[in-house]
Amino acid sequence: MKIFVLHGSMFGHTEVLGNAIADGAKQVDGCEVIYKSVEEVEPDELKDAVGIIWGSSGIFGEPNPKMATFFSKLGQLWFTGALQGKVGGVFATTSTQHGGVENICRALQTPMQHHGMVLVSNAGPVNADRAQYGNPYGATAVIPVETSQEAPMNKPNDTEMQIAREYGKLVATAALKLHQ
Repeated sequence: MKIFVLHGSMFGHTEVLGNAIADGAKQVDGCEVIYKSVEEVEPDELKDAVGIIWGSSGIFGEPNPKMATFFSKLGQLWFTGALQGKVGGVFATTSTQHGGVENICRALQTPMQHHGMVLVSNAGPVNADRAQYGNPYGATAVIPVETSQEAPMNKPNDTEMQIAREYGKLVATAALKLHQ
């Protein structure tokens, strides 16, 4: 069963978080995980999925232009109901603590709701890590902007990556259960 993990990454940060989600989904036996940029996927490919997890970096609390362009290509799938009943999840990154990461997740969920998809919350054990880094809407990371163009790329911290792996596994497990 196919699980698509798609990222709209502008500078690589969201792609790194998406890799962790894909790694988590790969832990579920029976799932084939396809990991791509939204620029590389054709909408019709999604018809074969049982689960779709898409993510974006944010600009003022909204998904970036790559993701907006991708959403504009999904009209035919909506018209035919091709994504109805598929399981969905979202992930997002921002460069500051107050960059709107929850808004981005909710904005990423809205197209899934229009398509009739079943959304999976990023539920998990209530502990200090989830209190600081968790987000019920999806997997998220706050990644500071690099100090210069020559600086190595900043990445999500270990806790954000672990929560992302757990979320990928959770969405894939739900998709497998729902579509067996």
